[in-house]
Amino acid sequence: MEANGLGSQNFPELKNDTFLRAAWGEETDYTPVWCMRQAGRYLPEFRETRATQDFFSTCRSPEACCELTLQPLRRFPLDAAIIFSDILVVPQWTLMTYMVEGGSSSTMAQSKRWLYQRPQASHQLLRILTDALVPYLVGQVAAGAQALQLFESHAGHLGPQLFNKFALPYIRDVAKRVKARLQEAGLAPVPMIIFAKDGHFALEELAQAGYEVVGLDWTVAPKKARERVGKSVTLQGNLDPCALYASEEEIGRLVQQMLDDFGPKRYIANLGHGLYPDMDPEHVGAFVDAVHRHSRLLRQN
Repeated sequence: MEANGLGSQNFPELKNDTFLRAAWGEETDYTPVWCMRQAGRYLPEFRETRATQDFFSTCRSPEACCELTLQPLRRFPLDAAIIFSDILVVPQWTLMTYMVEGGSSSTMAQSKRWLYQRPQASHQLLRILTDALVPYLVGQVAAGAQALQLFESHAGHLGPQLFNKFALPYIRDVAKRVKARLQEAGLAPVPMIIFAKDGHFALEELAQAGYEVVGLDWTVAPKKARERVGKSVTLQGNLDPCALYASEEEIGRLVQQMLDDFGPKRYIANLGHGLYPDMDPEHVGAFVDAVHRHSRLLRQN
């Protein structure tokens, strides 16, 4: 793979393309599965590795990132690996919400205050961040990433009007510009995923925003989501992360219901948000195994 001005790399042949084929809408032998935050604090080996250096030093160490990326794959037969990094590395206070808030918030009131009181400045900041994200994402592909997921983690705080005005235009712009830059650089296209937490009010708009996959949180009914977005995009999600606190038998039952509701085509299994630090790795394994087992049975019927 060659990229003008981005260098060239010879990457090993992909051993499992089930996730990518599902993202592109192709037939698969089973439903692929991965977990948001699968490289995370619920793994004792993750905590041990992270204890040796601070967060930003870890993000800047290819060796540490590689180790953290591979840890969940050593435990579970996941169909995708998350390259360990974080949006915290774009500006060191993640993106707009935390840049304005200065930290976490249950209401995002200060960020929304900007949107209402300083709309021009808000758009200016969002354009700056978009301008930074596009080459960052293209650089990830040049470095070997084979899919990209864009998060709008606070869609639910915005509601329809603010989302349509301050989020959706930039979500569309990122997809359009990344795809164009990949083509200009001579890089193969990669599937792009948009995940807008609590953004159920904008499913139709997200399905037409230029992404191959729309991720769903656990508050969205799979059958209704499919009716709303049609068959032109792949859906991803959406088991409640807290379901992994249930027994392994109950996890299997919940996974079976989820897969029945989504159906076998154009679907990637995941949680409706990320894994929590106190979750039992054995229950994560039960989730992954249940997806693979039941989706194979589903295709035989």
